[in-house]
Amino acid sequence: MAANNPSLVTREDLRQELQNELRHYATKEDVANLRTDISQAETRLIKWMVASVLAGAAVAAAITSVIQRFVA
Repeated sequence: MAANNPSLVTREDLRQELQNELRHYATKEDVANLRTDISQAETRLIKWMVASVLAGAAVAAAITSVIQRFVA
């Protein structure tokens, strides 16, 4: 604040307040890192889903095979 009038706001005060606020904003590097992390998580998720579907199909085929042996 201005030394002689505390109700006045100087440019330096505004600049300092803006700098304090901008410290909390994401940078381009932060966004790039986040996109990389999301992409990697998506890849892992897809791998797990494919593996789960294949395992479920294998279990269903095994159950079907067992049922057919007892019925036929």
